[in-house]
Amino acid sequence: MKAIIFDLDGTLVDSMGYWRSVSRDFMKTKGIDIEDEVQHKMTTMNLDASLRYLKDYYNLEESFEELMRDFSRTVEDFYRNKVETKGGCLEILKYFKDKGIKVVIGTSTAAHFANIVIEKYGIDKFIDGLYTADSVGHLKAEEKFYTSIAEELGERPEDIFLVDDSYLALRTAKRAGLKTIGIYDENSKDTWPTIVSENKNSVNNLLELKNL
Repeated sequence: MKAIIFDLDGTLVDSMGYWRSVSRDFMKTKGIDIEDEVQHKMTTMNLDASLRYLKDYYNLEESFEELMRDFSRTVEDFYRNKVETKGGCLEILKYFKDKGIKVVIGTSTAAHFANIVIEKYGIDKFIDGLYTADSVGHLKAEEKFYTSIAEELGERPEDIFLVDDSYLALRTAKRAGLKTIGIYDENSKDTWPTIVSENKNSVNNLLELKNL
């Protein structure tokens, strides 16, 4: 292992329940119930792509700009005032950092929102970089998201591990040549059996990563 990529939401911070509820609540104001499959697909999208997807999929009348403005206000408030780290977050980041392994975050969340929680909890002290779908230029559902990070880090994909709670992200990273580690998140427990069956290195919490 030369480098390790941590997902942010649902992996380092406990926010996936919020993302599910805010998306559902936001759409309910428009009389729409989001299907689970739509929700899972959105976990690999950034905010821009998510809103465009919802607008197109449900034929929303509002302009994209209106949707983005209303949604962004709610998201920023959450990251500033409500989101919390998962147990062992800082400890495990320091663990890998001290071992001389490159530690980065790879997320669908926009850098503006991600940096709020990263700086608030001191996560920035233990990571070597933040890669977002916007900065990389590819969504997490695309293999190029991971190969581009590998190129930036100067490492081969097979020497990089991804820790993620999304079975779709894990599948894509594996196709890109990375080693994958599934991590349990209560808010995506319906996909946990799939994650475990597809990723031999699957953990229930961050500190279990020390045993791999």
